[in-house]
Amino acid sequence: MPHRRIRKALAAALLVIAPALALAGCGAGNDAETLQIAPDTPATTLGSLKVQNVVLVSPAVGRGGPLAVTGSIYNGGTAPDQLQQVTVNELPQPAVFTPTPQRPEMRIGPNETLQLGGPGNATAVVPNPADLVTAGQSRRVTFRFAREGEVTMWVTVQPATGIYAGFGPVAAIAGQ
Repeated sequence: MPHRRIRKALAAALLVIAPALALAGCGAGNDAETLQIAPDTPATTLGSLKVQNVVLVSPAVGRGGPLAVTGSIYNGGTAPDQLQQVTVNELPQPAVFTPTPQRPEMRIGPNETLQLGGPGNATAVVPNPADLVTAGQSRRVTFRFAREGEVTMWVTVQPATGIYAGFGPVAAIAGQ
């Protein structure tokens, strides 16, 4: 008999608490601070293109050396576009591209993504004479597209270690 009372009391408590918990989640609203959290890699939109998760990757050992550009470019439009040039604004030479058979000439079709860096993807390696850019810095990187034009963003420079081990310039050059 006492177990039945306990069960009824727990059921009644559950009926009162469950809706309160469900409604409490809505109390933060559409402008909650947790919705304002942004990734620590830059992202920008240029017309129908979205340039996301861009990082410059330097060699794993030593100072300086060439830089691999990593990131993804999504074309949400109805017309194809082409990545024509990537420059690190402080460096005199643009990136040297190595396209893949799936993305010849660095073209990005409608609703397609061009992935830069990493195994099996297109590469963009920027010469870094005199080791002007090193890991730990932030640099302005400009992407130029045939159709949408140019966009510039601040990008961090990471060494080719840890999660960036397969994305460094040594891996990109070796894959050519």
